[in-house]
Amino acid sequence: MQPNAAPPAADQEATGHVVDSVLHTTMSIGRLMRQRVVGDQLEPAAYWVLKHLDHGSLRITELASSVQLDTSTASRHVSQLERVGLVERSQDPDDGRAQRIDLTPEGRAQLHASLTRRRDALTSAFATWDAADMADLDRLLSRLAADIEARTP
Repeated sequence: MQPNAAPPAADQEATGHVVDSVLHTTMSIGRLMRQRVVGDQLEPAAYWVLKHLDHGSLRITELASSVQLDTSTASRHVSQLERVGLVERSQDPDDGRAQRIDLTPEGRAQLHASLTRRRDALTSAFATWDAADMADLDRLLSRLAADIEARTP
């Protein structure tokens, strides 16, 4: 099947059902991830920005691109996170005119605590699943993610 081709007519109903299930699941997970968990101090948008800085410092333009925001919106997020001590700016060693954004130790601690709480919330949904079902879901989600990423500019 070609990348953008519609499934054969016989499969359209099944595909539609699966698409609806995926949409419902992503919305349910999104609601779960947006809920404030007791002790979690990070807003969802802040969490996403901090998560992208967890692997190292980035220029604001790189950060904006990685979180798929325009530069001015990413800059506002960074300014808010900087005011509360979760990120810091430093001069870019490769270009003295540019700045790099990095997590502070407190930012890293809050990110990792928030990630643990979010993982725990999602993990509880799998309490009754057996290993084979988990492996099947992992394989299929990986395939779905790869197919989506292959079609995303």
